[in-house]
Amino acid sequence: MNQSAGEIIKGNFNTRVNVTSGDELETLAVTLNTMTDTVKDLIFSLEQRVLDRTAELQKANNEGERRGKQYEAIAKVAQAITTQKNLKELLPQVAAVISEQFGFYHVGIFLNDAMNKYAVLAAANSEGGRKMLRRGHQLKVGAQGIVGYATGTKKPRIALSVGDDAVYFNNPDLPETQSELALPLLEAGNVLGALDVQSRNQTPFQTKTLKLCQSSLNW
Repeated sequence: MNQSAGEIIKGNFNTRVNVTSGDELETLAVTLNTMTDTVKDLIFSLEQRVLDRTAELQKANNEGERRGKQYEAIAKVAQAITTQKNLKELLPQVAAVISEQFGFYHVGIFLNDAMNKYAVLAAANSEGGRKMLRRGHQLKVGAQGIVGYATGTKKPRIALSVGDDAVYFNNPDLPETQSELALPLLEAGNVLGALDVQSRNQTPFQTKTLKLCQSSLNW
């Protein structure tokens, strides 16, 4: 028992006292073994809680850094809007910043035509988007695709899996798209167009991200 107690003091909680005397010494040995198991379990539990808490703190730190970059992106967008009055030069800058900071492989900005019949692609950052620009890509407001839905209803539209969304407009210029969202661009309640972002992943777009993107482009 003294030898086992010495091992426990050294941190060896796997040690066992084997006494079969049938008297109070055996009872004491059983109690010592039970106490050792209890201490071992408590230490394991504490270590696990420390690991879990460390992981939570690291996750929070990473989220804070990511959020900081996103707010920085919004600041860049706002700065571009206030300093650049030429929409032809402004909108490509906005699309590029949102794509870079939020990780969307395609970002397109649509503006409604004068009759509010079509949402016309005005800027895009991806190669496929530039092809669409060259051919004058447009979608009918309220009728075609997720962008058409957003511009027709003044409400965001999200397709976490485009293959399952009946409203999704299958675009051969953007074959890698797995998820898409469109946010209406509003001014005094009127729809100016839509922000369209597409991802290669089936992404659960976060509400905070949507609000940040939308607030940066509602003039």
